[in-house]
Amino acid sequence: MTDVVMLEAALFQLRAAASDIDREIAPQLGLSINILVNAIAAGRAGVNASVASDIEFAFNDLSAAVDELPQSDADRLAPIIATLHRDIDALTAATALDPAVLTQIRAFQSKLRERMKAIERQTFVEGGGEELPHPPEGLREEAIPIARQLAAAGFETPSLNALISDPASTRLYSLRDIAGELDAILG
Repeated sequence: MTDVVMLEAALFQLRAAASDIDREIAPQLGLSINILVNAIAAGRAGVNASVASDIEFAFNDLSAAVDELPQSDADRLAPIIATLHRDIDALTAATALDPAVLTQIRAFQSKLRERMKAIERQTFVEGGGEELPHPPEGLREEAIPIARQLAAAGFETPSLNALISDPASTRLYSLRDIAGELDAILG
């Protein structure tokens, strides 16, 4: 049994219960269910932190769509939504990133932000001002283990990988991209 079997069972019940809801009243519901179906299907071969995050995101979209339904329809779906919520919470907890990795990412983000602020200040100082903190080569060394751990958890990190492959090309916008990419992973 894979980690998503219970989710698939609840999803089957949800589809059956939602089949008689008028799609003109709730056009988002069908789309949200299909997105969750696809996210869960992606976890059939195994679930990692990235897949669990995608499932959780799709579920949150579905929950919002259910909240938009007429109360009688929402009440009918509520027990199934509650079951899905419990199962998804358990799945995300079981696949969560190690707290040490989270701490490492937050410390790295702090350095990125310090460098970004210094670059922004430097634009207002004639002659460039002081030396920038956290040179890209040093950031690269810290980024390597983070990128490896995130890749092992199923996350793609193209901006972080760009820093690793070519630290000399790191600019303010690329630092922002890396920080945003890591924010999205941290949720």
